[in-house]
Amino acid sequence: MKSVNFKRQGADIRVMSDKGPVKSRRQWDRIIYFIVFFSLIGWLGYYIFTRNFYVRAESHVLYENVNVRLLKDCRIMEYFVDEDQEVKFGDTLFRYIENAPDQSYDVTAEIQSPSSNNDNPAYQWVVREILNTEQRIAVNETHIDENQSLIKTYQSELKEIQAMVQLGVMPQSRLDLRNNEIIKLKSDISRIEEENKKLRSSIENLRAKIPTINQDYKKNFRLAKEGIAADKYFVSPFDGSVNRVYIRQFETCLKSEITMSIHRVSPIFVRAYFEQADIDYLKVGDEFTVEFPNGKKTTGILKRFYYSTIPLPEEYQKRYEPTTRSLAGDIYPKDTTEAKEWESYYKMGALVTRFKY
Repeated sequence: MKSVNFKRQGADIRVMSDKGPVKSRRQWDRIIYFIVFFSLIGWLGYYIFTRNFYVRAESHVLYENVNVRLLKDCRIMEYFVDEDQEVKFGDTLFRYIENAPDQSYDVTAEIQSPSSNNDNPAYQWVVREILNTEQRIAVNETHIDENQSLIKTYQSELKEIQAMVQLGVMPQSRLDLRNNEIIKLKSDISRIEEENKKLRSSIENLRAKIPTINQDYKKNFRLAKEGIAADKYFVSPFDGSVNRVYIRQFETCLKSEITMSIHRVSPIFVRAYFEQADIDYLKVGDEFTVEFPNGKKTTGILKRFYYSTIPLPEEYQKRYEPTTRSLAGDIYPKDTTEAKEWESYYKMGALVTRFKY
């Protein structure tokens, strides 16, 4: 009989497992987390180290400045120099007049009209009124010229202010204020011109009251007016350059105001503003690292130190906080080579640092 027993063997065809090889997965979220974490730790450590072991101060690159003030109230008539222009000792800087006459000034005390009618009180009164009226007209015309000059100046600034407003650097109110000033000046010109018309009409009426008026009073009036508002000139007291002009042409300058500032031809230096807590780490002769906005680093020496505190400059003052007072010191270049490099950073800001220990 044929055997019915089969050989039990495994199948020659094998089925592959559904699970493939396990790939190693990089956990990018953890890597990014640790990078950010250690970056913050490093920045915080650097900040704490520099705050505790370094003296740091914001500063300006400057020359020695001299502010020009006049001894009396005056009116600036003409400038002969511009800002950033070099001047020599004795150069004329500007022309001005002291105590400029106004509409209430009476010049008849200095004027005498030679005429056969000098003994006539009525004639003297007419002459006096004509002189006073012409004096008022002359002063009004001066005001008109001043206002017209200011209008031209303001109109030349409108495009620049408008561009700054569009860029968001200046508020719209600044442009509106300038336009209102121009409108006000034009209104003043119209008012003064109308007043001059009435004054000229009154002169004609006065002249009609007497048959003839001696014409010499015009010459005497002109000479007297020149004596009242004599031109004066201010000259440079030293070699240097004009830093800034504060009073515009034809504007009135009070004796308490600064007309312009001039910096001497002297070594350039850095005015640093230190925190009051760093006073124990500052002394004359210390060397500081001066870092400019472009990353350039040079060495300077503290040669002058002011123990009296001064207000921190506006650009370094925190807004909406009480005014911070700082310790000021002047740092000069270590050698002539660095001094020449500093000249290209005039009026720029710089960071001054020094290791405390």
